[in-house]
Amino acid sequence: MHAEIPDKSAPEGRDPAGNPPLVSIVYLTYKQQSFAAEAVRSVLEQTYPLLDIVILDDASPDGTADIIAREVRRHARRSDVRFCRNEHNLGAFGNVQKGMSLALGDFVVLFGGDDVMLPRLVERMTRVWLEHDVSLVTANARYIDETGRELNRFFRDPMEPYDESFETLARHCGNAVCFGAAMGFERSLYDKFGWPPEYLGASDVMLPFFAYLSKGARFIPEPLLKYRVTGENGSMTLQWERSTNPVEKLLVWAEDRYLHLAHAFRMISELERLVQAEPARFADIELRIRPLLTALVHERARQMVEARAQLHELGVPIWQQRAGLSATRAFVEAPATTPLLLHEADTPLSE
Repeated sequence: MHAEIPDKSAPEGRDPAGNPPLVSIVYLTYKQQSFAAEAVRSVLEQTYPLLDIVILDDASPDGTADIIAREVRRHARRSDVRFCRNEHNLGAFGNVQKGMSLALGDFVVLFGGDDVMLPRLVERMTRVWLEHDVSLVTANARYIDETGRELNRFFRDPMEPYDESFETLARHCGNAVCFGAAMGFERSLYDKFGWPPEYLGASDVMLPFFAYLSKGARFIPEPLLKYRVTGENGSMTLQWERSTNPVEKLLVWAEDRYLHLAHAFRMISELERLVQAEPARFADIELRIRPLLTALVHERARQMVEARAQLHELGVPIWQQRAGLSATRAFVEAPATTPLLLHEADTPLSE
């Protein structure tokens, strides 16, 4: 069930007396003992004055939870920190749902346990949220490696223009605000729409989509997070870059196209539901956004078919393509010199 979407005229989180709103940090971690100490310190060093910090270790089998517990004990006087160690592993989807059920703030900032918050991240995000009266805010990030060394790379180049429009998200299944590693949103957004379904693989497209249907979204070009690039990153762009031969690259690319297709269908379904429920409010939005989503469906479906055809030409049987990336790696070792016929406009992949 979805509750009615609130009217834009009622800003959330504003206290008539001018007091700052409560902001929750939902810190999710699993098997990240190498980075846990630095990560939790960066959360505890946030400059924003009114925090609700929820730390959830998803039954890590290594020393992650012990490291976090030790660091939290050093700040025993703080009453704004809750540390939960799950008895059983819930998985990423279940863990974030638990975190949202525990969060008390009007605004929620998600945090991954291998990244590093800069001290003013939450303060800056909250300010933008309140000043612009939007539903979601994303900050830029500087990429670091497993040792913390800066990689001279950003989510978005802070010196370049950026696009945070709803139309771009619908046209390409992504824009500048679609970066889940440094994302904060109104609690009401989750209460009204729920969490994006697990089969979509991530929340960093659907949450902004929901935000545009509510009060909008904003991007902060200043890098306020250190985003750690490791072999565990789920980013399709990073997976594509790590791929060592054309078969792997094609499989990652095809998976990315599928995820775009799945998101497009989900967004169309949400628009249909909202137009039925509130035609006066959402009919114009559907007229503007649905044609872009329909074009996205056709384009991504075509690209998936092209990828399957190229894999067949490379000698990968259809049944093996269905088995997925890991199984295909074991089946075939494609020569590195085989050309990969990607369209220039289709790369780099979306984050």
